[in-house]
Amino acid sequence: MPQAPAEPGSDRLFQPLTLNGVTVRNRFVLCGHGTGMPKDGTPNRQMIDYYAARARGEVGLIMLGTQQVHPSSPGITGLLCNYDDRIIPGLAEVARAVHAEGGRIFGYLGHMGMATSARPVPLWSASAVHEQKYGEVAHAMTVDEIAEVTRAFADAAERNLRAGLDGIEVHCGHGLLLQQFLSPLTNFRTDAYGGSPENRARFPSEVLAAVRARIGPDVPLGIRISADELVPGGLGIAEMTAITRWLVAAGTLDFVDVSAGSDGDLVSNMLHEPPMGLPPAPYAGLAAQVRAACPGVTVIHATRIHTAAEAAALLARGDADMAGMVRPLIADPELPRKAREGRVDEVTPCVACEQGCFGRLFRGQHISCVGNPTTGRETRWAALGPVVPKRVVVVGAGPSGMEAARIAALRGHAVTLIDARGECGGRMTLARRPEGREEWDRMIRHKAAALDRAGVELRLGRPALAEEIVAMAPDAVLLATGARPGPLRGPGAGTAPILTVDEAIADPARVGARVLVIDAMNRTPGIATAIELARLGRQVEICTEQVHVGTKLVIQNLTLFWKKMVEAGVVMTPAVRPVAFEGGRVQFQHMFSRQPCGSRDYDTIVLADPGVPRDELLAPLQAAGLWVRAIGDAYAPRDIEAAFLDGYEAALSL
Repeated sequence: MPQAPAEPGSDRLFQPLTLNGVTVRNRFVLCGHGTGMPKDGTPNRQMIDYYAARARGEVGLIMLGTQQVHPSSPGITGLLCNYDDRIIPGLAEVARAVHAEGGRIFGYLGHMGMATSARPVPLWSASAVHEQKYGEVAHAMTVDEIAEVTRAFADAAERNLRAGLDGIEVHCGHGLLLQQFLSPLTNFRTDAYGGSPENRARFPSEVLAAVRARIGPDVPLGIRISADELVPGGLGIAEMTAITRWLVAAGTLDFVDVSAGSDGDLVSNMLHEPPMGLPPAPYAGLAAQVRAACPGVTVIHATRIHTAAEAAALLARGDADMAGMVRPLIADPELPRKAREGRVDEVTPCVACEQGCFGRLFRGQHISCVGNPTTGRETRWAALGPVVPKRVVVVGAGPSGMEAARIAALRGHAVTLIDARGECGGRMTLARRPEGREEWDRMIRHKAAALDRAGVELRLGRPALAEEIVAMAPDAVLLATGARPGPLRGPGAGTAPILTVDEAIADPARVGARVLVIDAMNRTPGIATAIELARLGRQVEICTEQVHVGTKLVIQNLTLFWKKMVEAGVVMTPAVRPVAFEGGRVQFQHMFSRQPCGSRDYDTIVLADPGVPRDELLAPLQAAGLWVRAIGDAYAPRDIEAAFLDGYEAALSL
């Protein structure tokens, strides 16, 4: 029998809601997002199984897309392309899979406008302008082209209904085409589609009227909006409440999905897809204002509604009628069911690291999750057969070792996890220390509890010795012993006052007043350390051989970290290499001219280096005849997504 919901006031989360005759079993909404899964613009088995898993986890309503409605909005990064009837069979399969699990699914339709890059394909927009993120000048659409895209929205909506989907959502926000017409930042037209707010709303209004005419009065229809563009001079909540009322009337809308921001502006993009270090539910108040302005219209809201408790609070305050989520449901498709059953402590947390979702998507890969590698791999997981139980020893309780132990135990193996430290987490225990990075502690606690539930035997607080492992007679050994610091190289390096990033974060008192962070990683560790030391009052410079600091960061994290570095007074010195040391004096060489470019004095030099594998146990264990495999940084130092995934893959190979 299901337990009572764990969070006070969460009962409303599990109450059904009806949208124009379509009853949704609860108030959880998986909002529209790219998955990177389609290969030809149509749903494939990977995508079908991804959405089915979320419906099985009791998500009430799924928005499928964004589906690009016209060839002038190319389906890059694995987007769905609803250009013709070729998409209908795949849409129908997704709909059947979601319906079989008790969920509802709406088609989520949009057009990127200039908020993309598809050279040599020209982009269409309201005016011949470009945005910050991609910087490609758009073609100003003609009146005939506006009419063509309007028909394309209606055609795409009809295909969704023919495929058996339950309703339609049209994307009018996030800096995409329809918002490009709405916004005074991007619409400089002088015809009937530009100028006054009413004229700028004409194209979106015509789209919604056309879609409503095509699907009829008895199908749920709504929009997604940015209630504030989060850009100086852009649309704010006052203008957007008026515009939203016009759009509701134009399409006889049943719901409004309230978000914020514009993808084309780097800071706005970061703010509406907030990474770790920013607060949850930052724009719930905007949703409340839209809800007050549009009585009788259901309001959905999603921006870092990251837990069931946050969703319950959103509804309890009356800010929205339904709680939208994306990243939390990427992290754990069973979040709604676990919340309903009172098992919120078992939910895989979204810590907003952005590495497995946005990070993979921007590299042209399907989305996944650092904390849940099964995401995007549901098809493979479901096809796994039974195992022959083995005795497995995992050495190292960092991300890779914890995940390997957890998955191996879930698969039926008897697992012992050994670590010299007295707690699980590995370098996550240091990653959680800088201000704004505390959410890594949620991941550590979740994974440690999951190990306990899976029956993993923990041996913490003592080093793993080869002879002791051999004496345990395991069938398999996984070495997740991480990496050790790499050396500082160059003449005089031995005289330099050097600390690793781990040492600097573990004991900031050892760090002097003038600090140079040598960032050989261009990921989070060096930059987070620089920001933390500046916050603690140090005078910090960070240098890199790359063209800018943070080249390997996903754009949202890069933007936030740059903002913090500028505000903290961190000096960023790109395209240089420290080539010689004399105590704290460092000689630099420019990477492109290859000429000396000055020297400066520092009290402490902090090295952010990927390190080298700590694999000393590998040879003696192999010599003893054991099956042994190095994983994570012990195999090749990489990032935390690779560490978790390596552990996952290693466990599945047993």
